Amino acid sequence: MARYVPRALSVHVSSDRRPSALDPVLRQAGGVLVMHGGHAVVAHYGSAAGELAACVSAVGLADRSDLAKLVLEGPPAQLQQLTQRLTGSDVAPGGAVLSGGAWWCAESPERMLVISEVSRGDHLHAVLRARVARRSAVTLTDRSAELAALAVVGRRARALLAELGVYGETGDPRHVPPLTAHTGAGAEVLWLLESDDKALALMAAADGPAVWHAVERAGHRFGLCSVGQEALARYALIRRIASPI
Repeated sequence: MARYVPRALSVHVSSDRRPSALDPVLRQAGGVLVMHGGHAVVAHYGSAAGELAACVSAVGLADRSDLAKLVLEGPPAQLQQLTQRLTGSDVAPGGAVLSGGAWWCAESPERMLVISEVSRGDHLHAVLRARVARRSAVTLTDRSAELAALAVVGRRARALLAELGVYGETGDPRHVPPLTAHTGAGAEVLWLLESDDKALALMAAADGPAVWHAVERAGHRFGLCSVGQEALARYALIRRIASPI
């Protein structure tokens, strides 16, 4: 079998890059920040191989604030029709569906959050802008800079989320919707439960550091490790090989 060699992250200095509230936290944790697609990301925290091992055997915590985060708002009927045409699915409030490389998350009947990798963000924004132009009652807002995003990834992700209270009093993920709101570290956090071993937390950018530290503290007993983009990419490949579609 050919050895997997992840594509290198492009590294350059951007003079117009706005500092993130999470930057000091990530640097203190040992994160090596690079520019990728116009956004600062952590390539690794010293050992991508060690971080990958943590995801495989325990759990990793990663900053994913670089993700594109678009919000569609409008009358429920029009929003549902637009979503159905673009995803082929009806997404009920609290539901989430992965379509075209993006997560479509129904926060409410009037509000849809669309999350994608930044590489798809511009194209997705253009498609949605064109669609919204035909529906005067639906609005499109780019909230990528306003929202921080943290990923919890790995074999013990479910145990950590239960510890954090994301699954409610029962601690059973079956008792909460795929998109569930939870208050943690004094912040309102929206959790996207992508799979048994991966979840994405979204919160106001200013709340990012407090939520990071709360997850970090709770994760100590589960062997939590800070992980960068290189480990995330390798772990995603392992999951695809282990569970081919």
